[in-house]
Amino acid sequence: MYTRILVPLDGSKLAEVALPHAVTLAKQSKGTVVLLRVTQPVTAMVMPEAAYVDWDRIQAEIEAEARAYLADVSARLAAEGLAVQTQLKSADPAEAIIETAKTGGADLIVMATHGRSGLGRWVLGSVADRVVRAATAPVLLIRPAEMPGE
Repeated sequence: MYTRILVPLDGSKLAEVALPHAVTLAKQSKGTVVLLRVTQPVTAMVMPEAAYVDWDRIQAEIEAEARAYLADVSARLAAEGLAVQTQLKSADPAEAIIETAKTGGADLIVMATHGRSGLGRWVLGSVADRVVRAATAPVLLIRPAEMPGE
């Protein structure tokens, strides 16, 4: 039923609580798990003392770390016999998830919620909420039973 399952990851253990659910569904359907890591672009702040910062180098380091993370998670899933693909994007997280699902033909998006409510959600916004409202594919949200430590 679900042949392409998109799993957005932010590099945290919290986001990885979605993986067992995606793995189970992918095994049942012999589907592919697509791991997506979205980094937000690093931009120079409007501050005179920030002029000497090498923003391109910082962005490259962030992307290298994200690639290494994706390779690690991908290897773990491949060891379980799953077909896995990885994608790295630098953009607004919700927009990147929605666009990747649409253009990549995802049948399902499986992602963790960060469990914010009230003022925290209002101030910080909710990637999961934005994805649920705008995605064209079904979205399975996993709320962790306990917040894993970072």
